[in-house]
Amino acid sequence: FFFWRLRRKLAEYDLRKKMMNAGNVGRGVSSMSAIDASSKIEEWFVSGGGSADGWKDDKRVLGWMAQNDDSLNKNVTELAKNHVSEEVFSAMSAGGMTSVVGTSGIVDGISRAMSSMTDEQREDFKRNLKNILRL
Repeated sequence: FFFWRLRRKLAEYDLRKKMMNAGNVGRGVSSMSAIDASSKIEEWFVSGGGSADGWKDDKRVLGWMAQNDDSLNKNVTELAKNHVSEEVFSAMSAGGMTSVVGTSGIVDGISRAMSSMTDEQREDFKRNLKNILRL
């Protein structure tokens, strides 16, 4: 019992830490607490076919985490992307000078980031930006 409990808690702690780090972007408009992260992992477990009772089974949860490692990493990446999106939106939609400074800062940041990209990364970025903005 204790072996599976310890392994599950260590794996859950590692995933939770990744999720919380995903929210540490910029000013951190919204950051995820450990409790929020644990609830989100349980939500992913249940939506992935697990049950509320299954969530209490350490061996089952640990097996699910191992089987769904790629999917869980994609979910964490999506969380980080959502936090960045919230940051940009917040900076650009704030009122008054905050909006002007935020927009200017974003453009400056993109320019600086592009100067450090390889030609291939720069072209991918331009293509993504063009597609998203429908230019």
